[in-house]
Amino acid sequence: MTLEVADYPRKRFGKVAEINGITSDDGPWISVREAFDITGLKSGVLLRWEEEGLISVVQDAERSQRRYLKRELEIVAEVGDDGPTNLRTLRDYVKARSDAPGVAGPPSSRAADTRQENTPEPDGSEGAVFLATLANLLRGQKLSPELVGECRLRVIRDAGSRGVAIECRRRASDGDRWWFSWGGGVWLCEADNPTEAVVQVKAALRTIGAP
Repeated sequence: MTLEVADYPRKRFGKVAEINGITSDDGPWISVREAFDITGLKSGVLLRWEEEGLISVVQDAERSQRRYLKRELEIVAEVGDDGPTNLRTLRDYVKARSDAPGVAGPPSSRAADTRQENTPEPDGSEGAVFLATLANLLRGQKLSPELVGECRLRVIRDAGSRGVAIECRRRASDGDRWWFSWGGGVWLCEADNPTEAVVQVKAALRTIGAP
């Protein structure tokens, strides 16, 4: 993370902005509320990612409102297709982009760095078993999972609420092991670690609620 101004007012550029060549000229800087509208992420999540140096921030005084770089957050949002971006996904995205310097392009091509690479179509049976296990754990957390395909699960908190989609398929880059992913294709965690998936699903459902 690059620190432009040490004290207040302060401006810090995050890694997502840096690896995509985004500067202040690519503004505007927007409020927490506008940031939520773009990403579905609450202020506490944005603060944590800002402190980790992943996203940019401007703050005029110690207790003044933080503002975030709109163009950068649009990229963050596209990394998390069919569900809000989580910390692990964003870290993976930054690492993949950092390992390939000089790569530029529209967000759609950048997001592909964290999507499923050379992944065959799910063969069903074993993935369905992993999803069934995950569904049982989610029900134990008083969530409502519904199987909407052989290897796809839709999870909501209660009737009428927004939800997230979870899939289970083999990951070619990990020796064809079974992994959970968000419905848009971004990897979530290994399928033999369903408790981690439960944690991330619960966090995702919180972030897409009202700010």
